[in-house]
Amino acid sequence: MSKMSREASRAGTVNYERWVWIELIGFDNQQPDYAVQAYLDSAGFIPDSVSLLFYTPDFVHGHSGMEAEWGLPMEMCSYGARPYNKERGRQQWTNLELRNLVRELQKHGIEVYCAFFDIFQFDGENGSEELSKSTWCAAHPELYEMRKTGEPFPGINPLRRMKDGSYYEDQFVPELIQVLEDYGFDGYHGADGYTSPRLSLAETDYSDDMVGQFIQWSGLELPDNMQVACDGEQGEMELRADWIWSNKRMEWIEFHGSRWAQLWHKIMDGIRKAGKKAYVNTAWTREPFEALYRYGVDYKLLADTGIDGFIVETVGASLSAGAGETEYEPGTEFMAMLLMIKAYVPDTKLICLNALADTHEQWDAISHAPTVLERDIHTLTNMYLIANDGVKRCAAGFMACLGDGISGEGWKWITTRWNLGFEAQPYRIAGAALVWSDAMLQPSMREYATDRTWPVHKYANELLSRGAPVHAAIGIKEVPSFTGTILVTNLHVLPDDEMQTVLAYQGGAAVFLGRMTERVAVALEQLGIHSGHDEHKLFCLIRPAGSQADDIRYLEDQLSEGNEWQQGQEPISDAITWVKSLHFRPVAEPLINRVVEEIIAVTHAPKLLKNEAYIRVAALEVAPQRYRLILTNVHINYKSAHVDMGRPIQRIEVLTEFPGVPVKPRGSEFSLYVPGRGAVIVEVSL
Repeated sequence: MSKMSREASRAGTVNYERWVWIELIGFDNQQPDYAVQAYLDSAGFIPDSVSLLFYTPDFVHGHSGMEAEWGLPMEMCSYGARPYNKERGRQQWTNLELRNLVRELQKHGIEVYCAFFDIFQFDGENGSEELSKSTWCAAHPELYEMRKTGEPFPGINPLRRMKDGSYYEDQFVPELIQVLEDYGFDGYHGADGYTSPRLSLAETDYSDDMVGQFIQWSGLELPDNMQVACDGEQGEMELRADWIWSNKRMEWIEFHGSRWAQLWHKIMDGIRKAGKKAYVNTAWTREPFEALYRYGVDYKLLADTGIDGFIVETVGASLSAGAGETEYEPGTEFMAMLLMIKAYVPDTKLICLNALADTHEQWDAISHAPTVLERDIHTLTNMYLIANDGVKRCAAGFMACLGDGISGEGWKWITTRWNLGFEAQPYRIAGAALVWSDAMLQPSMREYATDRTWPVHKYANELLSRGAPVHAAIGIKEVPSFTGTILVTNLHVLPDDEMQTVLAYQGGAAVFLGRMTERVAVALEQLGIHSGHDEHKLFCLIRPAGSQADDIRYLEDQLSEGNEWQQGQEPISDAITWVKSLHFRPVAEPLINRVVEEIIAVTHAPKLLKNEAYIRVAALEVAPQRYRLILTNVHINYKSAHVDMGRPIQRIEVLTEFPGVPVKPRGSEFSLYVPGRGAVIVEVSL
């Protein structure tokens, strides 16, 4: 395809959804159409959906109907009542103007959602140091999320009960539905705090209310030296909280999973009766294991409530660029996160948050970290799920976050990359398909709680970060009909029937990782491995395609016993913020690096000949003998990618703007430069 015809193709019908998350400050209530047409002209496309962010729960609870015109509080007119953006100052909007804005957007075929957080404090007017509070929330401190110290966090916990003992959710749901109907919204976008707690379960919410609900749900009893009612008594509250987390952790986690599901069942009952839709933010950038362990959120239970999809918090660019002074590079972590979520809820639509800019939070990836943003787009669009009917992309689209103050040139830059990211439809991914089993989740959590060993997501992240070609996942049920290389981590936690399924796999090469439990030792004897039972032994078994027993390669390393690996360190705490990693027992670096090499070898994936520490390659076979390669760079400076395709190259076409010069093959090899923390895409014909 010529460059001109390719550009024409990209300008046509898109094969993904385009969403925008935006505040009222992105529009203009002084214009007859509220500047909707001007916004769409600048964007250069009509979004499938727009989510309007109103910041505070008072948007629902302070709603005064539509009989008369009344002004929205200023914190609803912009995120946290920020006074201006790049285009205009904050305007005073009314309820009737908002309803008209919704109608104006819908005239263009756009679905419109409302969104708000659980928080309600914001900067006051005239530079006052005193924080202002939304009126309804300020009047209901019994709903505040409570730390284990008894200190209230300034956010609503929607699982709490009101002063009269009734559940907050039973007031919230009918009032939410009334707001959706009064303004004519197409649905509700459940955002931070309404889809998971803001703090981790290790430190929240240990109020009398939530502990009382837990006791009622579980039937457990507290020890005699602990009180069921001790709000305001810091020592007693901490003692109770620490006992629950130390002794009843799995029950505490399960209780929260049940409560979040109960909340969303009630929301979705109201949503469906009203003929509306609902999408749910994932829990603080976390995949299924950490969402459940850290925040008590079970994505499958939420999916089962009938939600229309998840908004996945893949906000890598802002974090890589240091928003909020974070020192966090989550590139491969978020790739693995997206992969694991799709494997866990394969039938649920996933829309990825794309971190463009946020004036209130003071970061701008478009202006200050465009290469990181470009890398995010091209890596997140190229993670896949292997299904019985073919290769499926994990992401169904992007949500621009946030969508105000972006110039026409900025939008063109973004959409060009979105289009390219979603353009290819591969029929095969060069690499290993990571096997997912729902049955792994609970035993992995129990094992982690005691031994701090790696769950599947940790393996996926560590392997991807070292260059292993693991850009697809496959459900355990699809394994027998698959043709290609499979990668099984944590073999030892699979139930017997699923362990036999993967060990009997003959559709290609297989790589197995796990602990040498007695059950695994017995199972591996049938493959000729007689290593002996040792639960502190971590092994990797590599079985090439069509191999005989003599071709099997076996690696192992000894995990440190007890807490030896932790000596000299601070005691482990799970009460950490979402930008901090959980503590994991170390795995020997030489073993992990060798596993990466073995995966590359058995999959015949493109091989790096230089700068292996910085350059990463994802290879998608889009047609026979034609591969699309996504080359990324984790270093801040330019690095050259020297790639060996393993077979003679016929031609190479560069699809990204950079490097802007032809790339010439040399036999089976080629080289080009990749921008610092950026991405380059080429198509290679063999």
